[in-house]
Amino acid sequence: MHSEVVLRLDSGNVLVTFVPTIPETLPDVRRAADDPDVRLPAGSPPVHGQAPTAGDPLAAVAARLAADGVPVHPGLEALLDLPGSAPLLHTLETYLELAGSAQATAEALHLHRTSLYYRLQRVEVLAGTDLKDGTERLALHLALKVARAAGRLAGP
Repeated sequence: MHSEVVLRLDSGNVLVTFVPTIPETLPDVRRAADDPDVRLPAGSPPVHGQAPTAGDPLAAVAARLAADGVPVHPGLEALLDLPGSAPLLHTLETYLELAGSAQATAEALHLHRTSLYYRLQRVEVLAGTDLKDGTERLALHLALKVARAAGRLAGP
């Protein structure tokens, strides 16, 4: 079974198109969740919130886009060029990696939640974006991955 994933910008331009592959056999996730000795195939979804051991599939797409010179999100482009924006970029990336969970992001960054909200608000203002918009979050997340793959985003 194949399905095509297409990400379009508001302008109508296609940013990325790819066809994910579905493995011939799927792991027995219920058994894997109960048995720590069961190993899932590479690329399987995480069980009980564990990080996947295989490469990040979004990072692979981002690397391909970076190699093709696809421009990042215009607002993120402005943040990347802004001196001293590393903490804001790290905050945004962590927030998006943690599925928009303010609590988890604040804990991961060792910030008070008020400080996190302030940083996210600064990101919204400086990048001209709205983090409440799911499509915008997806575009920013992919743009961060592209920027990292292109070597434009330093740090962890």
